This record gives sequence, C-alpha cells and structure tokens, in this order.
Amino acid sequence: MSIDDSQNDAKQWSVPLDVRAACWAGEEKAGELTLSALPRCRDMAPEDGRLTYRVRFFEGQGVHPLSAEIGVEASLALECARCRETVVQSVASASLLSFVFSEEQAEHVDAEAEPVILGPEGRVKLLELIEDELLMAVPLMPVHETPCGPIPPDRPYESGQLAEPVDDDGDDNPFAALAALKKGPGKD
Repeated sequence: MSIDDSQNDAKQWSVPLDVRAACWAGEEKAGELTLSALPRCRDMAPEDGRLTYRVRFFEGQGVHPLSAEIGVEASLALECARCRETVVQSVASASLLSFVFSEEQAEHVDAEAEPVILGPEGRVKLLELIEDELLMAVPLMPVHETPCGPIPPDRPYESGQLAEPVDDDGDDNPFAALAALKKGPGKD
C-alpha cells in the first residue's frame, strides 16, 4: 500500500486507526509515500522526495500490551551546519512503540519503547506516526560528507566577516562599568 500526491489518499491515511484492533489482528502496513504528504516534513523534501515505511502492530508482553514496530527511510534536503547550503542526507529510523492511555501509564513504559498516548477511543493517525518517526531521524547537525567550500563574502555572518559592534558612548557596556568598579574610586 502506498500514498501518492493526491488529496484523497492523504485524507484516507489521516483517518484514525483503531490501535486495539490492529494489534489484536497483527496488522502490518508497509509501502512508500511522498514526503509532501507529511505536513511537518514538506520543507525537508528534495524534489520528488519519497519515504519508505513499515509498521507492524502486535500484542506485546507486560503491563501495556498494545505495541508496534515502526521503521522509516528517506532522503532529506537539509541545511548544512557548516556552510548553510543544502545537503541531501539519507536517514533511517526504527522504534518500538507502546500505546498507552494516560501520562501515568506512559511513565511505566519499558525503557526500550517509545510511549504513544492514545485518546479514550484508542485511535491514532498512521500518517502522524510515520511523520513523528521521520522527524526523530533528522540529524541535529547535518553536514556535507566532504569539506564545504569557502563561504562567499556576501554572507558576512557565516564567513566570520561581521564588523565588531561599535560602542558609541561606552555607557551601555556592562563590562566597562565592571572595569570601572574594579579600578575603585579615584583610580585611573
């Protein structure tokens, strides 16, 4: 099963899924979708960007038996932390989810699982689960694999060419006031 760019398919995937029924039946959903179908990830989508996903629902052991394994893979267009140019980076993530019904239950989920709090109706939007997993896979500091080239001089902040701030009268500088205090009264 896959999602394409059409609005109808996106709406179909945004319909909440009954988690209890999916876990009891051992449902598995896998396929491919366009990154543009994920509202919070659209700005990271390279041209024709696609994501592959797999979600397997199952009854787990322990106090919170409603569980799922989720995995995603995609290539994202991100801003390089060094040069601020676009870098396309492959990301992948896999997680174990434990579905609970309250914050209190979430506190008792096994350490290796991520709690997902459901409403009283026990439903979740599959598209949101996939999007959340992808967002957790985004690197904090994406960089090009090879060293970035020189930063153009027309980008003074990134190139380190910013002028030092000009202190017109020196009265607003807290460090100047501190230096005056350290000198003491009458010392120049």
